[in-house]
Amino acid sequence: MSLAEEYTETSEGSRLEQGVAYIQHNSRAYLLIAPAAVFLLAVVGYPIIETFRLSLYQSPADSNIETFVGLQHYVEIFNSDIFYRLLWQTGRWVVVGVAGKTLLGLLIAIHLKGDIRGRKFFRTAFLIPWGIPYAISAVVFRWIEHPQFGYLNAILLKLGIIEQGVGILGNPSIAWLGVVVADIWIGTPFMAIIFLAGLQSIPQELYEAAAIDGAEKWHQFRYITLPQLKSVVLIATLLSTIWTFVSFDVIWTMTGGGPISSTATLVIHIYQVGLQNGNLGRGAAYSVIGFLFLFVFAIIYLRIYTRGGDEL
Repeated sequence: MSLAEEYTETSEGSRLEQGVAYIQHNSRAYLLIAPAAVFLLAVVGYPIIETFRLSLYQSPADSNIETFVGLQHYVEIFNSDIFYRLLWQTGRWVVVGVAGKTLLGLLIAIHLKGDIRGRKFFRTAFLIPWGIPYAISAVVFRWIEHPQFGYLNAILLKLGIIEQGVGILGNPSIAWLGVVVADIWIGTPFMAIIFLAGLQSIPQELYEAAAIDGAEKWHQFRYITLPQLKSVVLIATLLSTIWTFVSFDVIWTMTGGGPISSTATLVIHIYQVGLQNGNLGRGAAYSVIGFLFLFVFAIIYLRIYTRGGDEL
């Protein structure tokens, strides 16, 4: 046996021994997390597998008979103009909603971090919109934007901006704006509190050193605050994106996806197709597509933010 072969066998044996030792050393940890892992597989894994299985069948809600159709649902969805319109409306809803929550949340967090009068009161008060059930908040905003009795139209009429009440939620061109404003109002407090926690973890010495060097407030924000908040912004925006994508109650309560499906997102359409129309197989196929979109987005998003080698 040559020296190279002996060295290879020795290296392989050493790696095997290290692997066995690592498993033995961490076996207790694996046993402790096993119940949680089994629970997650049962609660999360099974529904995903069952949804994918159902998407391969023609399964009417009023019948126990399932007919295997393979990828037919997917082919019909991707060949449908409705699907691409839903993608556009869902993307618009998510991008505007998450951007609004992030910017307003960061602005509020910066002000709440400062030494302002009543800071404790405002920190508590800003959590109220997030603590109210979403459906109740949606009903409130539906009345605020009412063309005859809403406060928004009353204010605009008083200021002379409009001459008569505008039916925001009844106009297919601007109804989505009326809904996304409500969603931003609901979700901003969560972003503000998360950003505030991140801001408070930044060492004050960094700002003091920057001020001594003559750095202005904008430069301190750009070169100290934003880099230090990178991991916080990543987690907050990722969670907000997922929650906004799957949001149902705000849209359904305010417009039901109308008028003329102008505020319908992928989630709203899944409900309409699968439950209202009774086409469970087609609804499941839409669900699988939505899940894959979110899964791929999360992977790409995490890779972009960690590309520089930083860990969360």
